[in-house]
Amino acid sequence: MIYFLSDTHFYHFNILKLNPEVRKFGYEFEILENLESILKEGDTVYHLGDFTWQLYDEFKVLSRWKRLPGRKVLVMGNHDHRFGREVLKEFFDKVYEFYLLLELDGLRILLSHYPALDLRTQRFPERQEKVEKIFFEENCDILVHGHVHYNGSGPTCGCALKGIPCVNVNVEFWDFRPVSLEEIAVGLKQFPKNAL
Repeated sequence: MIYFLSDTHFYHFNILKLNPEVRKFGYEFEILENLESILKEGDTVYHLGDFTWQLYDEFKVLSRWKRLPGRKVLVMGNHDHRFGREVLKEFFDKVYEFYLLLELDGLRILLSHYPALDLRTQRFPERQEKVEKIFFEENCDILVHGHVHYNGSGPTCGCALKGIPCVNVNVEFWDFRPVSLEEIAVGLKQFPKNAL
């Protein structure tokens, strides 16, 4: 099986302030428990950025992550660049700087930490423009991203305003669990490219 998630923000305790839905310390353990119950050998999980805030592993969160079964792939987010690719390879089988294109079940999927339009914070506009450009140049069907946190209306961003169907796989919006490829495909059927 193939899964996607983002914004685990391990050890980033300010996340409790950023999102009122995350009310307790220990959200990391909920994420890991969900992953441990779902992932099997042969699975692949694509992490779309903002993996951890620190490498000091006081509560063995990062150790548990490393022991998860299956293949782990990271597309780096804004918080991951402080560690660099080489350091993050300790936790992932593959690490990509900005984006990754996948062809799965007839879908051309663009994976990036960033949406094509973030209406909530409007941070990193040049990165959002780059995502938009790649999406159309590569003739993608859907953008799977993270980065956008709690906004009062669910896992939405402004991508549809640019004609880009997308799914935000930030764990905050998915009960702290990964999103399956099947869920992504269902989302695409509900929101085709021409439905604005």
